[in-house]
Amino acid sequence: MPEVIYDNHLKSAYAAGTGGERLAITATSFYRLSAETAGLIEELPAEGPRGLFLKRLSELGLNAPEEIFIHLAAIGALKEKHRPGPTSILKRLLNPRIQIITPQIQEKALSFLRVTIPGDKKRRTSILAGLSLVGLLWGSFLALAGNQAIPAPLTGRPDLIYVFLLMLAGGLAHELGHSFAAAAAGIGLRPIGLSVYLIFPVFYTNVSGIETVPLRDKALIDCGGFIFQGIFLLLLLIAASLTGAFVFAEAVRWIMVLVFFNLNPFFKTDGYWLYKDLQGSFSKNRLTRIVRTVYFAAFTAFSVYFLWRLGLGLTGIPERFAKASGSADNLFSRGYSTVLWGYFLIMGFIASLRRFQEIRLEWKEVRR
Repeated sequence: MPEVIYDNHLKSAYAAGTGGERLAITATSFYRLSAETAGLIEELPAEGPRGLFLKRLSELGLNAPEEIFIHLAAIGALKEKHRPGPTSILKRLLNPRIQIITPQIQEKALSFLRVTIPGDKKRRTSILAGLSLVGLLWGSFLALAGNQAIPAPLTGRPDLIYVFLLMLAGGLAHELGHSFAAAAAGIGLRPIGLSVYLIFPVFYTNVSGIETVPLRDKALIDCGGFIFQGIFLLLLLIAASLTGAFVFAEAVRWIMVLVFFNLNPFFKTDGYWLYKDLQGSFSKNRLTRIVRTVYFAAFTAFSVYFLWRLGLGLTGIPERFAKASGSADNLFSRGYSTVLWGYFLIMGFIASLRRFQEIRLEWKEVRR
């Protein structure tokens, strides 16, 4: 039987906090550690068998190294390292989680810009939220009413590449808003990554540990993305008004699509998590059960609509897939299409299963 290898994964985690408490933030998790435990983790090897960790603990002159090792494993500081099997590899392919902006990068950028995240959030948050609200309302007016929302006449044609890059910038601004809000709430800067939710490619921010902060800070973290994205929209709208460049207005339209998507409480996006945090904080209120039941009914109805639209979108893919792969000529000349059709068919099926699972979890909450 091969020897079990343990991973000291917190050794490379982002560390934050001062005084007697340290925060260790990984790509997916959040840990509160004493200063002594954090210092001990730094002294241990990055990985190795049990014996190697026990030897190092003994070299540090610590009593009862066996008990210390067991404690570190119990709190999740040391984890058994498993070789990825076919199932885990398939899950990573179908639901990738690619980290693109680490907390360390954010910290260096803030240091370079000489920007500090204040502990007293009330005044600055009010100013930023006010600017954001202007951007979001103005952006909504442009999305719904058209170019008349821009005081200057728009000229030129939008270059799709620039529109796409501005959309990416707006999405990253949204995630940075979540990260900075988490830091302002005292739980550190957060890693930002790229993943897939149902069939949608999405940016995400790891906000694990949000359950440890008060409701006001939870709401700030949930809405932090909209605050930063709204300010970004305001800058684009001002640029469109001053230059008349159509590309800025077009970017605002598409970013507003992302804003409305994130506001939707029936997808697991910001609107959903804000509702969940509010519901959890008022769980003892008599009206909460009624609200939860009404929400479940609306969630289920929206799920039926979403699955119906998903089914319409996937109609004909199996036939096109079979036709494209029916001969070597088609397979090689239109191979990219075959791969894309196959991917969307698989992702559509998986998205359906995940949505049914989400309905089941919501039903469990109603019955609680």
